[in-house]
Amino acid sequence: VFMEDLVHRYLSLWGSFFQNSLTRDLEFKANFIGGLFVDMVYYGVQLFFFSVIYSYVDAIGSFSKEDVMIFLIVAFLADTIYMFFFSGNIFNLNRWMVKGELDFFLLKPIHSQFIVSFRYVKSHALISLIILFSLLYIQIHSYSNPIYLINWVAFLFSLFLGTVLWYCVDFLIASICFWFKNFSVAGWLSHEILKFSTRPDSIYTGLMRKVLFSFLPMVLIASIPTRHLLYGLDLRYLGWQLGLAVLFFWFSRLVWKRGLLRYESASS
Repeated sequence: VFMEDLVHRYLSLWGSFFQNSLTRDLEFKANFIGGLFVDMVYYGVQLFFFSVIYSYVDAIGSFSKEDVMIFLIVAFLADTIYMFFFSGNIFNLNRWMVKGELDFFLLKPIHSQFIVSFRYVKSHALISLIILFSLLYIQIHSYSNPIYLINWVAFLFSLFLGTVLWYCVDFLIASICFWFKNFSVAGWLSHEILKFSTRPDSIYTGLMRKVLFSFLPMVLIASIPTRHLLYGLDLRYLGWQLGLAVLFFWFSRLVWKRGLLRYESASS
């Protein structure tokens, strides 16, 4: 009963965060629309990039042209889901710490990592999610091979695990500010690392592939969910994703606790 009440409390709290963020965003409608426009431009550039590549080759590893078009939509989905929940928060962690605004989060009677991860929601991303899921459905409907229900179930769970992994990696990078006092390049570093997830895993070989499947698990964000969706459930991939997600989340908790021990208010 206690756990049920706790979950209900935090879900209700996130709902309040969302309502507050939506109200704030709609006060500046041009910025809201501008966020959607930037997303559309980004998606268009990526689609154009791969359409140029496939004008010269028929496949990249095991990914055909129609496979990669679905992969790109999945990559956009993963990026947009992350943007919706987390990017308005983790990206600002360094600024909050430098200016002392982190104190206001830590004084709240809720879990500190929860509030610094979920306080602000990028509400415009909700429209992008609706568009992207519609595009994914259209692409799957016209796909050359049948897609079964188990594929969808494995895909959704794998996409969730990929989001958890990206959250943990980004959170760990942002938390470096506790040791460097001012680590303003964290956002740039995260953006550059994320680029590895926007390429099919079949282009990576050797040591790079091993790194991107373990220490820096970027290919688990979009490539592996796409494989589950198109080629069927693979328990090895899913088990590896689950194990790494648990490990990275535990490590993010450890780093956060250690970071708070080192934190000194900007006013101190």
